[in-house]
Amino acid sequence: MARKIIYTLNARDNVMLEVARDYSEIGPVRMNHEIQGILATTEKILANKEIKYSNLKTALMPNGTRREIALAFDSQRIDDDWYGLPIYKALIPLFSKQSSHSILAGDFLAFNYRQDLLHEVFTESVQLIREINWLHSNQFFIVYINNLSDKMIKTIHEGLKSFEPYVGYADMTFASRFKLLLSTMLVNDCIKYKDIVLIGHGDDLDSNEDVNMCRYPWEDFGFRCHSLQDMHFGVLLSCKIERPVFKGFEADTEFSLNAVDPDPMPLAEFEICIAEEKLGYLATNKAGTLKSMGLLTGNLPELNKMIAAKISSNYIYNMTYDEKHDIRKFNIILEINPTDGAPPKRVVVALQYIPQKRSLRLITLY
Repeated sequence: MARKIIYTLNARDNVMLEVARDYSEIGPVRMNHEIQGILATTEKILANKEIKYSNLKTALMPNGTRREIALAFDSQRIDDDWYGLPIYKALIPLFSKQSSHSILAGDFLAFNYRQDLLHEVFTESVQLIREINWLHSNQFFIVYINNLSDKMIKTIHEGLKSFEPYVGYADMTFASRFKLLLSTMLVNDCIKYKDIVLIGHGDDLDSNEDVNMCRYPWEDFGFRCHSLQDMHFGVLLSCKIERPVFKGFEADTEFSLNAVDPDPMPLAEFEICIAEEKLGYLATNKAGTLKSMGLLTGNLPELNKMIAAKISSNYIYNMTYDEKHDIRKFNIILEINPTDGAPPKRVVVALQYIPQKRSLRLITLY
């Protein structure tokens, strides 16, 4: 029997599943079947385009070692209403054809915030390389890229320095006010998998067709553009920028669990279970990670507290159902500020979901 894995499920920015649940009165058992059906169809569509769903893993999920950045461009410095075109013309050649990333983009728009606050948030995060004339937040176009190494970031930053509209970048690896705001504004442009660019297209077109809906000139730089219907791209191939769970968006975690469990339960009702022998194993095999977390002495309650806090304040990913052993599990990311003054780091935590006991059992962390 196979393992069923969904790397990320986006019901936060895509309402299709919520609409199906509320207006078609689809219950959790049927919803589990529908989500698994979407996964099977998506995998088949990708295979027909010579892409393995598993190969998109690093572009869809956060991890403990790679970084995320937001590139900031001033549209006032571009004499074209379609300012995204010259921006992407400058950016595309800087990507390696061996790397994989999700790319999100959009204007820095936030109608419910004062401009002085938006300016403050922008300048506290963006490392500016030239002076800006702040007129309004929406003059800035943001391109967000995940799964980056330090070398990749340097290549992109150095390559854009001579491009006048480029004003700087912000490191978005860890939580910040700027990252939170961007999570509410930016949309998924594409997944760049090596030399393939994967894009969503309208549901009125067959997924066997390939249409470059964003119209950015990827092909001019040696990339191949493939596309599939938004109902597949939007739900399973859209990366989510990490942020706290806002009231009204709790359904995202519900559907993520429903992907591997026909009767999902609220995680707030679950107890975090960390066996003593598990902590002993971690102390022996993951000593460096525990040390960075300030837990080398085996502070079980503190580790429990860290995981519980994250469970209730962010999204889950890498949802897996092992049919052979009837095991369900998922991952979360902890952001750690080391006690020794070292730079902050991210720690991946794998948890087994045991609904019949209402418990989450720690599998490992790294």
